[in-house]
Amino acid sequence: MRWFLGLLKNVSFMSAFFGFMSAQLLKVIIYKDFRVFGRYGGMPSAHVATTSALAWAVGYTTGFSSPETSIAAIFLAITTADAVGLRRNVDPNKGHTLMEVIYGFLLGWLVAVLTVKFYRI
Repeated sequence: MRWFLGLLKNVSFMSAFFGFMSAQLLKVIIYKDFRVFGRYGGMPSAHVATTSALAWAVGYTTGFSSPETSIAAIFLAITTADAVGLRRNVDPNKGHTLMEVIYGFLLGWLVAVLTVKFYRI
């Protein structure tokens, strides 16, 4: 139970969580269908929003020259390349367009800014 409370206090983790939830809720609003919640593909990319929110929050909290930020940024780069490149080549219905990925990236950045500024537990 203590580990769970620790995660709730971790601003970077919560930023990633909020990034994922925001992207999924936006999909429901955009597509007007609750069944799209949690599905692969679509606008915005939840994978990219999640890893973008994580990377930005880590950068804001540990400094952009920290090793932790480097790890999170590489994780974001791999996730983005997978979302827009590899996944689309494997199954066009489960990949993302470049715009879906860009919106996911920007959503993640916005969520990180708001989370770092306002989230306190």
